[in-house]
Amino acid sequence: MTLAARPRRRDVLAAAGAVSAGAVSLAAGVWGVPRLHAALRPAPEALSEGVVVGAHGALQVLAPGESVDYLPGTRLPADPAPWGMDPQQRDELAQRAALRQQGARLPHGRWGSLAREALDDLLALTGPTLVDDGEAGGVLDFPVGAVAAAPVGGWRYVWPRDASFCAAALSSVGLYQEALGVLGRLASWQDETGALEARYTLSGRPPDQRPRQTDGVGWLMWAVGRMLADGVSVADLETALGHCLARTTSRLLWLTDTASHLPAASPDYWEVPESVLTLGTAAPVLLGLEAALGLARAGADLGADPERLEERVATVRQAVERGFAPGWGRHVRQDDVDAAVVFVLPPFTTELAGARGVRQDAVARMSRPAGGVAPGSSWRRDGVSWTPQTALLAWSGVVLGMEEGPRLLGWLESHRTRVGALPEKVLADGSPAGPAPLAWTSALVVLAAGA
Repeated sequence: MTLAARPRRRDVLAAAGAVSAGAVSLAAGVWGVPRLHAALRPAPEALSEGVVVGAHGALQVLAPGESVDYLPGTRLPADPAPWGMDPQQRDELAQRAALRQQGARLPHGRWGSLAREALDDLLALTGPTLVDDGEAGGVLDFPVGAVAAAPVGGWRYVWPRDASFCAAALSSVGLYQEALGVLGRLASWQDETGALEARYTLSGRPPDQRPRQTDGVGWLMWAVGRMLADGVSVADLETALGHCLARTTSRLLWLTDTASHLPAASPDYWEVPESVLTLGTAAPVLLGLEAALGLARAGADLGADPERLEERVATVRQAVERGFAPGWGRHVRQDDVDAAVVFVLPPFTTELAGARGVRQDAVARMSRPAGGVAPGSSWRRDGVSWTPQTALLAWSGVVLGMEEGPRLLGWLESHRTRVGALPEKVLADGSPAGPAPLAWTSALVVLAAGA
């Protein structure tokens, strides 16, 4: 069956695009759109069930309620006929998928299957590939290393934050070239000052006037540091990323060259305007500086000597503690805890003063009826669990040896869609909502499962 013979999918995709554009604006209350009271917001709806690789390798979106049986280890259909393919083309695409994943080291045991499916989705959302754009015969090109946050509507953009975590996940299972491709794509979009936009189209343009988000620069360097820790050589990193390492280091030093030694307020992963500095911005900048220091000590040419970086890291660590301890809240000198508290603890960094105590009851303070968490304790009380923040706390819990770590991983596993994709949200009744799969959640699950 050809794409043109599947109107139901295209109808759903068109609706998803309209819904997502409103959801991104109204739910977040961002940039000129007033926040709506929770009671006035429509409940989130499922926008996709998952993805399938169809004819010519084009990524197609499964509409809510639609299902498919996958060829093991891929997002290719076991039965290719309904997707415009014959068995020979499907097998050729399977060989390409196997080559792309050659050498992947996935965890075995309890979390092996969960990690495997999360990785399959993550690679499906990472270029090079094509995606059905909802019009008859139309496709969008995902260039090498471009990671779509999700496959539908207003999520078909590349956020530096999400992409950096995807690179870290790919590196963690030994897919170093895939990871370098992701970071290399981000590096190619940096401006000469090292700044990154809040998000990009798949071709590398900012889609709107959304202000830059400072955390993206920190996450980019953090991901490079993860690759160094995973065994990738400085020479390979410098070859793949060129001037990116020096530009990013310079940007991080500039951001912290302030009276307080902290960066200015910026939107972060909540995607809302901020006039007060958040931990979700300050911590990634610190993590980026720490990664730069590790690279410099390993011999990377960053345009800054290790002694200067060491001094700046110590200064910024102290500044973050002064600004956020002891409450470790979302905002400076507040205790409105959010998921960013994990950024000042292992596996991200050595513990900052008092953060572990706040982390102990963070899940309880952020919990929602279905068993996941909201982005933070001050998030609206709409009953919705968010999978990226739940996955962040799961990874943190596993590394810290907390009982809730495996429990939260199990919750994520049991709240996937019918085809095994991790959705962005879970409603109070336990049903998936928003787009699926979500790249950031998939990446975090791979990292947590491997921990």
